[in-house]
Amino acid sequence: MIEIKNLDIDLGEFRLRDINLSIEEGEIFVILGPSGAGKTVLLETVAGFYPPKAGSIILNRNFANDLPPEKRNIGFIFQDYALFPHLNVKENIFFGTRYRRIDGIEEKFGKIVSILGIENILHRYPKTLSGGEQQRVSLARALIMEPNLLLFDEPLSSLDERIREELREELRIILKKMNQTSLFVTHDQTEALVVADKIGVMHDGRIAQVGKPDEIFNTPINEQVASFVGVETVLEGKVASNIDGLAVIDVNGIEIETVADVPVGEKVLLGIRPENVTLSFAKDESSARNNFEAKVTRLTPLGAVVKVSLKCGFPLVALITKLSAEKLELEKDKEILASFKATAVHVIKHGS
Repeated sequence: MIEIKNLDIDLGEFRLRDINLSIEEGEIFVILGPSGAGKTVLLETVAGFYPPKAGSIILNRNFANDLPPEKRNIGFIFQDYALFPHLNVKENIFFGTRYRRIDGIEEKFGKIVSILGIENILHRYPKTLSGGEQQRVSLARALIMEPNLLLFDEPLSSLDERIREELREELRIILKKMNQTSLFVTHDQTEALVVADKIGVMHDGRIAQVGKPDEIFNTPINEQVASFVGVETVLEGKVASNIDGLAVIDVNGIEIETVADVPVGEKVLLGIRPENVTLSFAKDESSARNNFEAKVTRLTPLGAVVKVSLKCGFPLVALITKLSAEKLELEKDKEILASFKATAVHVIKHGS
């Protein structure tokens, strides 16, 4: 287990404050946040590059604050993979074993290159490899050293979208096969969803929320987290009624139903993810409890999907397929029915 307790890092122009994380053995923990949030600083502090101002880093029950990087048994996968250009793939993988004895090294080497599917490129040099191949070699070089913790600093960010989609799924499978405890940082929400067992959302040097992927994306703890994880509709309202957990929220005179344990009279902040909004011609096409006559204010093509901005007494955003948009003949100012279930409306924050 890896534990980070009340960690405070002060670099003068930037500071991490009160960082608390617990990573179980074999768990893939993803730090998700925008650029400048402090993700890489956290990784580098765990690796031993920066001394904490306060708090503690516990690696396998051992206090590690004062340990130099080479004594922490931590692997680090950088954005650019940092392969040695003058060494071939096999030599790159074995490089770290020059300085540390690894029992059963040949057997471990065979297992790792087999899992990663790089048996046929062992003789090649980094400049002849694709980005995906370089990523696999870098991972093999780290895994063969049997690290207690493997750190990933945006490892897929330099790859094109097609390769990135393929590798993020492969990466999770590989890490799980190896039961490799990992701390992974990214700004990419889809990457976090695919790779993570658990996510910590970081903003401005703090961890705002920790939870399983579905908890983070469906029930963000505050407006800041909601905005970052793609909750595009955030509404302020007041609880008008609540009968057996089905609450009616008054949003500027419009009633929105949600499943929530909130008392009558309390002010709330609601979040609705765009993919949970459906568009149709008539009310009888929807079984949702929330149905509103809406007008299209903007269409934003996003490849296979279209983001539809709507006005229905409050601003609402829907995300539908390009085919659905064509069938509905959507265009600016077209009137349409917008629907979403009560379970799709999440109370982000409440209080008087």
